[in-house]
Amino acid sequence: MTRLMGAAALTLGLLSSSVAAAEVTIGYLGLTDDARYHPDIVYTRIEIAPGGNPIDGATMGVSDLAVVSDAVGQTVSLDHVEAADAPALIATLKDMVGKGEHFVILDLPADLVDQVAAAAADLPVTLVNATAPQDYLRTRCYPNLLHTAASDRMNADAMVQLLRTRNWTRILMLVGPHERDAEMAASFRASAERLRLDIVDERQFTLSTDPANREANNTQLITGGADYDIIYIADSEGEYARYLPYDTQLARPVVGSTGLVASEWQWSWDRDGSTQVTVRFEELTDGRRMTGQDWATWMAAKSIVTAYAKARSDDPADIAAYLRSSRLRMDGAKGVQLNFREWDGQMRMPIVLATHNAVIAEAPLEGFLHQTTTLDTLGTDQPEHQCQ
Repeated sequence: MTRLMGAAALTLGLLSSSVAAAEVTIGYLGLTDDARYHPDIVYTRIEIAPGGNPIDGATMGVSDLAVVSDAVGQTVSLDHVEAADAPALIATLKDMVGKGEHFVILDLPADLVDQVAAAAADLPVTLVNATAPQDYLRTRCYPNLLHTAASDRMNADAMVQLLRTRNWTRILMLVGPHERDAEMAASFRASAERLRLDIVDERQFTLSTDPANREANNTQLITGGADYDIIYIADSEGEYARYLPYDTQLARPVVGSTGLVASEWQWSWDRDGSTQVTVRFEELTDGRRMTGQDWATWMAAKSIVTAYAKARSDDPADIAAYLRSSRLRMDGAKGVQLNFREWDGQMRMPIVLATHNAVIAEAPLEGFLHQTTTLDTLGTDQPEHQCQ
């Protein structure tokens, strides 16, 4: 511990000594009884997706940087509050701001992030979206909204880079009936177009057992009648996707919502200090494995604490400016320094491509170049970005 404290003091040696001791409170706004964190269990009691609230990631982020906060005389705490709907969330946020909380992590579905950010556009607060990947939130151009959750387009670009390097260029796309399925498919379609992959056919699947829908609910029938290298499936519920691998007309890999999946984090990643992060998280949560959403809330909290410590000011506007600036350099246990893009507020980050228990690749992959940083090959680049 003595050595750790000495290293922290050395690291912070250039910080201004004028930063006064302060009680810093970071807001964390969630949805009451958020269905996204219920264990997803189908009728046979098979768990498709585990439960787990990503507040744990933010808690670990504050704890991890306690040495940094202590070195500048700050005590940081999380104010975790939940509300049931958009009006209650907006009222809660205004109450947080009124209490002096100038940075609030949003752990909300996309439609609620949209409504809360719109209501907060003129408030003296910076919001960090940590769990909503929808691309449209990045084109809203809210002046005080940042994102540590990877966007759909970033995940799709990462997957398409891998397909291009493997020369798997002919794709059969399967899309579910839900709005979320269509969103993921649209992002993948745009990514495939960017790298000139060929979507040979796009087909809608259904879980209906009606015999009239056999060509849409039978995995061998829906994957027949075409030649392709890979199957991409957009299935937000996961119930259809879990039956797809090894039950297709052609012997082809499956990617997207099952098989090989793109995310901010995967617990089996073992490079760049990631194993230590995973172990600390499991110890904090009594064995729960860290997910992409946990990683994003962890980074949200770490980024805010870092900005408070290094902005050399106790003015929230200066701290917010530091958070958005190129001076911010964050360690996400991914081997590169991370910060936020100026045009859409998205955190730059590598994306892991993983099966259920192994990371196969980390994007951006070798050979994909960019005039500024290869991290900007993932997601909507500045020339493509349009506020809507």
